[in-house]
Amino acid sequence: MAEKKFYWIKLKTDFYNSPEMDYIMGQKNGCQYIVLYQMLCLQTANNNGELASKVGEIIMPYNVDKIVRDTKYFDQDTVLVALELFKKLGLIYEQEESGILRIANHEQMVGSETASAERKRKERSIKKDKKADTPRIEQK
Repeated sequence: MAEKKFYWIKLKTDFYNSPEMDYIMGQKNGCQYIVLYQMLCLQTANNNGELASKVGEIIMPYNVDKIVRDTKYFDQDTVLVALELFKKLGLIYEQEESGILRIANHEQMVGSETASAERKRKERSIKKDKKADTPRIEQK
């Protein structure tokens, strides 16, 4: 059995102040587009940013219907408009060879670690905290 790996997306503190997000926020339904973008980032965190799923040897690119189904909160029009907006702003792009949509700069946005790495990190942190709490005896 393969060890489970945990993924997360990293947002910079100025994420909402970036020119792209500022522009999106100015659009009608802009807040919905940003939430949709974040959901797509989360859905692709362990998939190298590709908006596609793999079944056996078949790679199935996400389409509007799949995104609507998976995100559950957005209608087709919202997803269509958002995807076009994301493409124009360079937040997502279409791979030429496969036609699969990808999240731009995905590598900088995703972190990951295995369960054992998380456990080890916590153990080291506890050890470090215990060492810091132990009074030192000075030698003369």
